[in-house]
Amino acid sequence: DKNLSDILNENYRDLSPFQILENSIKTDFKNKMVYVCSFGTESAIILHMISRIDKSLPVLLLNTNFLFEETIIYKNYLLKKLDLKNFKEIYPDKNDLKVNDSKNSLWKSDPDSCCNIRKVLPLKKELENYSAWVSGRKAYHEGERKKIKSFEILDEKIVINPLANVEKDFVNSYFENNKIDRHPLFEKGYLSIGCIHCTEKTFNSADPRSGRWSNTLKTECGIHYSNYNKNNAKKP
Repeated sequence: DKNLSDILNENYRDLSPFQILENSIKTDFKNKMVYVCSFGTESAIILHMISRIDKSLPVLLLNTNFLFEETIIYKNYLLKKLDLKNFKEIYPDKNDLKVNDSKNSLWKSDPDSCCNIRKVLPLKKELENYSAWVSGRKAYHEGERKKIKSFEILDEKIVINPLANVEKDFVNSYFENNKIDRHPLFEKGYLSIGCIHCTEKTFNSADPRSGRWSNTLKTECGIHYSNYNKNNAKKP
């Protein structure tokens, strides 16, 4: 039996990223989907597409309390430029932090648990309101992202990856053609941006995420793992 993601991948096989997003918003998941946005180096592409389809689509930022100041500045720039009407910032549960990371230093000893408290758990709670969410993941970002499809099922939710199959050239020309500024840290060599403590300049241009959690086996924060657990997050 084919599941819903298989059917969607078949039906949308020949559609552009914009068409995938437009059909998802207007038809398949009307009023039941959200864009989980990092406001990182490439987030503006999906935000711009949303602004052309439905400015009231919910956009969600997981604010770990460890974001770069430049990311917050960029967030404000994009929300204003694109006139997006339904933005929400969510934070880690204060009690979780008090119990598990009272000194804000968990990222040093156990980055998986830090991500779990600051990103995975807040998102899981928020997604109770939706049946689908949009992710900006792309196959050319290598690692575990190499085999992603436009639609996936994760913990009974559909994850929509409209940019799954685009190339780097598509990304660069999109910014140019639509006159959108890049993230302030992009010009300084950061091709993928997360939290301050766990993000460095990209050191391998063929792997845009090579500056994330460097010197560890960790490559993902965990929001893309089913029933998040530490063993998953430590896969090389």
